[in-house]
Amino acid sequence: MKIGIIGAGHIGATLALLWAQSGHSIMITSRHPDSLDLLVKRMGKNSSRGDAQQTAEFGKAVLLAIPLGQIAKIEEQIAPALNGKTVLDAMNPFIDRDGRIAEDIIRRDIASGRATQQRFPSARIVRAFSSIRYSDLQAQAHRQPPLLAVPFASDDQRAKEIAAQLITSAGFYPFDIGSLDDSRPLDPGGTLFGRAFNANEISWHLQLKKAA
Repeated sequence: MKIGIIGAGHIGATLALLWAQSGHSIMITSRHPDSLDLLVKRMGKNSSRGDAQQTAEFGKAVLLAIPLGQIAKIEEQIAPALNGKTVLDAMNPFIDRDGRIAEDIIRRDIASGRATQQRFPSARIVRAFSSIRYSDLQAQAHRQPPLLAVPFASDDQRAKEIAAQLITSAGFYPFDIGSLDDSRPLDPGGTLFGRAFNANEISWHLQLKKAA
């Protein structure tokens, strides 16, 4: 599958390598695309770098893995290219880093994935890879069973299927937790944020939260 990755930080770069190793074609971008040559070389022959618009156009699926505060700077460039596409939202709202855009999400008391869907209404947003530490992505991919689970959420069934395929090919177990409005456990401060669980452990924590 062609995957566009917008953001070459810890999450974006780690997933780029995992997906390239699984045979996907990758285009990646960052605020400094000229610095990505070494990463692209590590990913192999089916990988390249581009600007934000080129990367959004390239991918059948697109990963947003930039600081949330940066999204407004590229929104107009990438929005047309995201029309109808599966977009994995790994961006997290942190007020001290992201400022007003994070404040708005918290003030409105909505899930971060819902806010991204409102920003890109024609895209098929999946909240995924927002809650897991990059160090766990690096160390736990393709581990012996039980696999580390990656929880995800979306309003779109086809997008969920594509996200599940990509989670699986990265070396993890895809765990569907429902709609975007159900995705708050994946946001900062949420039940599943920053923690590494297998599927049974995720089920237990979600059930415990519902019972509380």
